[in-house]
Parts: sequence; structure tokens; C-alpha cells
Amino acid sequence: MILLNDFYSIVNQESSLGSVKANVLINIAHKIFEGHFPGVPVVPGVCMVQMVREILEVSAKKELKIETADTIKFLSVIDPRQHATVSASIDYTENDNVFSINATLFAEQIIFLKLRATLRAV
Repeated sequence: MILLNDFYSIVNQESSLGSVKANVLINIAHKIFEGHFPGVPVVPGVCMVQMVREILEVSAKKELKIETADTIKFLSVIDPRQHATVSASIDYTENDNVFSINATLFAEQIIFLKLRATLRAV
């Protein structure tokens, strides 16, 4: 885990077969925001993708690596001053330690990220 419990923390998480729902709290005091961007903090896109990966890792209890990302759509920026709490919804299928996922990061009606990817247990 690279960002979990430093850049963000999981407030609550519900997992069922094929689905993970989580609420995360972004650490607005994190050093990333000193450079991205000074005075106007924005969660980097790579951090959004990493958060999805780590949330799934917690649920699956497996270390995962991204093999392919068929679709990555950054639809809105996450300003942690306005949206310190963000929700994640991950639907997946697993076959031989390969996870095919459709994930969304959002707050209320605002969608920040849509991701369709394949992750493999390492």
C-alpha cells in the first residue's frame, strides 16, 4: 500500500462477492498538495487510480498490479477542500487471480473517475 493511511484513509468499506463500496477521507495536509497545486489542491489522477487499486486489495486481501486499463476517464477534479470524503464503487469478476473491474470515484452527484481495468494478484 503506497497511499493508504497516509494520503487517504478508508472510513468504511463494504464488500460482497463481485462488489466493493468504500468511503475514503483524503488527507488535505498531505505533501502532494504542496506541489499539485500550490494554493489550489487537486488530487492527481494517478492517485485516484491507486486508491481504487488499494481499496480492492484490502477487500481481496491480495496484492494486485494493474495489467491493463481499458478506460480511464477523469471527469472532474477532486479538490479536497470541497470533497475531503469521496466514495468508491468497484464491481469486479475474478478468474484465476485476475480481476476485471469497473470502478467509479464520486461524491454526491459528481463523478471524478471511471475506470475499467484488469488487475492480477502478485
